Amino acid sequence: MGKQLRYLEIAQTLKDKIRNGTYIQGKSLPSQKELSEIFSTSLMTARQALAVLEEEGIITIVHGVGTFVSAPDFHSNDISLQGFQNEMDRQRIKILNTVVSKEYGLSRPTLNALFDNMDLRFSCLTRLRTLEGTPVILQRSYVPDENMVVIEKYMKEYSLYQFFTEKTNTMIALGREIVSPVLLEKNELELLKLKEPCTAFLTRRISISLNDRVVLFDEAYLPEPYVIMASRKQGKNNKFKYIINKKGTSNSIMSFNDPDLWGDLI
Repeated sequence: MGKQLRYLEIAQTLKDKIRNGTYIQGKSLPSQKELSEIFSTSLMTARQALAVLEEEGIITIVHGVGTFVSAPDFHSNDISLQGFQNEMDRQRIKILNTVVSKEYGLSRPTLNALFDNMDLRFSCLTRLRTLEGTPVILQRSYVPDENMVVIEKYMKEYSLYQFFTEKTNTMIALGREIVSPVLLEKNELELLKLKEPCTAFLTRRISISLNDRVVLFDEAYLPEPYVIMASRKQGKNNKFKYIINKKGTSNSIMSFNDPDLWGDLI
């Protein structure tokens, strides 16, 4: 038990050093051998401490090269931190990103508690994701006005999460997401060019910095029949991904027999 507590203690110390700027994003950490000497511990314990940080997305281990504090480019395949566009790129589905509006100075009392500040005003980026000209996802992203530059300068070619980190020098270390079924209302129906009644998944996600602060709030409407979610569970192993239903039909039963859908969930 003592050894287990030791590697968690080392992981927390390294996390604190990354938080206070001792180790900078994109720069290398000491090697496993050097860490074992710094902390007067075994090589295995140092390796376990790094594994904890890698699991949390705080560092990236490049075998044969070194260990680095994660920077935006290192997260390009991480759906939970880098968003829907990266996952679609990974699945080789061409989704176009269109900016609908940029708004500033918005009052959103329901968000103030999330950001732990009741006096905030927010900037909002509204985007549409389209597949072959058909809107399939509507997304709104909110940041406090102190970070409005992220919204002002945002360009559709970027992942918003990468862009946020570049502009604010704030590492996003954790994402929490809740998915709920909803009936689309008039405004969302018009933007998505759908007729009522129409159901959708409403995903709400907060992004949390390494300093344990909420820095970004997203809400996205993923309407039937264009988006489905697939999950594969075996024992304690559970994997999940979003799927774009290119045919635009609500019959998802046959998807259970689609090998392309399940291939990368094995």
